[in-house]
Amino acid sequence: MPMLRYTIKSIFILSFFVLWQNRCLGQSANWNDTLQTILTAKISDSIKVSQIEAKTIFLVTNARPEAKDYLKAMEGLLANSKNAYLLSKLYYTKAIVWNFTVSKNEIFNYIDSCIYFAEKVDYQQFKVRGARMKGQYLERFENYAEAETILLKAYEECKKLNVPFETYRTLLALANLYERQLDNNTSLKYALLAAEIPDKSSFSSTLGTLYLRIARGFARVGDVQKAEQYNELTIKYSTAYQQAILPEVYSYVGNYYQTASKNELAKSYYLKCDSVMKAQNNFSEAGSAYSNLATLYTIDNNLDTAQIYFEKCISFSEERKFRYLGRIYLNYSTFLLKLNQDSLALVYAEKALETTKLNGDTESLSEAIQAKADAQIKLKAFLSGINSLKESIIVKDSLYQISQQATLADLLTKYETEKKETEILKLNSDKKIQQLQLEKQKALLNGNMLAARQKQQEIDLLNQKQQIQELKLAKQKEALTLKELEAETNSRKLQISQQEKQLKEAELSQQIFSKNLILWGAIIAIAFIFLLFNQYRINTHRKNDKEKYLLQNQLSEMRLEALRSQMNPHFIFNALNSINRYIIRNSKETASEYLIKFSKLMRMILENSKSTSVTLENELQALQLYVELEALRFDNKFDFNISIDPAINKSSVAIPPLIFQPFVENAIWHGLMNKRERGAISIKVNQKQNNKLLVVIEDNGVGRQKATEFNSRTHDGKPFGMQITKDRLNAFNKSENNLKIIDLFDSQNNSAGTRVEIELTTLAA
Repeated sequence: MPMLRYTIKSIFILSFFVLWQNRCLGQSANWNDTLQTILTAKISDSIKVSQIEAKTIFLVTNARPEAKDYLKAMEGLLANSKNAYLLSKLYYTKAIVWNFTVSKNEIFNYIDSCIYFAEKVDYQQFKVRGARMKGQYLERFENYAEAETILLKAYEECKKLNVPFETYRTLLALANLYERQLDNNTSLKYALLAAEIPDKSSFSSTLGTLYLRIARGFARVGDVQKAEQYNELTIKYSTAYQQAILPEVYSYVGNYYQTASKNELAKSYYLKCDSVMKAQNNFSEAGSAYSNLATLYTIDNNLDTAQIYFEKCISFSEERKFRYLGRIYLNYSTFLLKLNQDSLALVYAEKALETTKLNGDTESLSEAIQAKADAQIKLKAFLSGINSLKESIIVKDSLYQISQQATLADLLTKYETEKKETEILKLNSDKKIQQLQLEKQKALLNGNMLAARQKQQEIDLLNQKQQIQELKLAKQKEALTLKELEAETNSRKLQISQQEKQLKEAELSQQIFSKNLILWGAIIAIAFIFLLFNQYRINTHRKNDKEKYLLQNQLSEMRLEALRSQMNPHFIFNALNSINRYIIRNSKETASEYLIKFSKLMRMILENSKSTSVTLENELQALQLYVELEALRFDNKFDFNISIDPAINKSSVAIPPLIFQPFVENAIWHGLMNKRERGAISIKVNQKQNNKLLVVIEDNGVGRQKATEFNSRTHDGKPFGMQITKDRLNAFNKSENNLKIIDLFDSQNNSAGTRVEIELTTLAA
């Protein structure tokens, strides 16, 4: 009986409130006066609470600040009340009013209190409302599984309750939940179920919100015809019943047509959005609408109007501390670059970077750094631009990796949870099956075939449930494996993309480096050639002034000069070609290394050519540089080693300059370069007598016979440098038979390389 009396009383209150609300909404009344009217009316506190609760929700829905005053009045009326019906309403209203302004724990306390008092007196309507709100907040905090369970249960209760408004709100909550999880088809299904409720009188004022959701749903699943149909319905019902959401509606429809490249239509809706925002003094969509208008006018090349909308967008967004202000700064920076206002573009790019960091807008962070780099490069601050590009790449890769890891962690957690649940279910099912098997056997023994068949059916049903659960678990495992493979694939793509970006980044610095390198390389080469030619002329004049008894030595030096005149320009030409090749390949470090070694070798040749003898130390240093240059040219195809007898003082022993180089050159060009496998050259310097050295140059090349065959095919002439060097040895040692060339063979009598033995008389340095 008490419940019946309360139901009749509630119907009376609701009827009274509907008449009251229609009268209040039909006039432009002052909301504070309306509140005072309710509070001073000669009606019971329960009726006052119901009226205030309904009006508070209306005020919150329409973003009216008076909602807090109404809540305060409601709290005053129920300060000492123990009426569970009214307290459930109070806590529900508190949760709605303080929606975004209090902590997570406080909101859940309000909701749980609403449910507690509603359950205490079995107040079904507010049990459903409390459960629905709890599901919505769980969804907001991304606890999707629990939210789904609570909302589906609330929906089942709504069917029993048969209150269209509660069913409608619960279906919308489910639609939103699945939309957040990107399950667009399921989201659309529940939104359409809400639209199919026959009696819409209790929620006609929110049909604009419903149709907007359905329009978005059809757009996401690609049904253009129905998406546009519901766009029109949204505008119609929002204009008639829900004008507060018109800015959002026009902004969305404009964005829909902009995405479909119907720019003029999109522009018309953004302008309608602008008009409505001014009329309502509600600029909630200013950031989106003005930014998109600026973009569309930029596309139309109407840059002056575009700039006006960019500036309006920035002004409103700064004033309201718009969370995505950084993105607006970013778009404006890009726009300013098109106007060649590069300095101002850099200012806004830096603002974008600062704001995205401050607001935690990680998605736009790398783009803001990229915009900064673009502005710096246009301002010819190349080094800063390159550094910004590097930072952009690092940030983008870092964010991508974090996203991948989070997704995998989420899938793994879901899989592990499902696995535990499956194991528990299997244990329970196995126990139940055993019990049913016993009951079946007992029924068979008693001759009760019907009961035995029923038990068998229950056993089969449990087995089917187990199989379904195991299949579900297997699918989750498969999804997890696929995600891991996808992550690995994406990681590889990321590495390739990063390499491409690094190459693009290096291209900028390479433009400067390559020009300077070619210029300085040419200057150095010309200088060296000039110095060598000048030195040659000096040496030629000096030879004419020598005494007759030094004629043979002078003749040897003339032959040496002839060798240098052949070798050095040829070697310089090859070296410069190699430097140019590395520049073309963008190998600036290798090119620089080659140039440094080349310069050192040229300087040593110049210094050594001033005298008829050099120290063994200088000669081996020059030889080392020469071999390193040749190794670089041929991609380090061979190894090289020099070993010296510890008894030899390299700095106090003098020998003819460039005496070993022709033999090493011959080993490289004719022995090793015709060999497919990796080659090796070794030089051993040993003390033979007090003033004699034995120098052994050994390679593992193809041997002299094969080298001759290769040379005959390629028409390479016999290098006369070897003969000149032999003559120089004879002249320096004042004797013959100072040189031995030995062919090496392996155990199967195949050619295994060549050994050159040089006996050399030394002078004191």
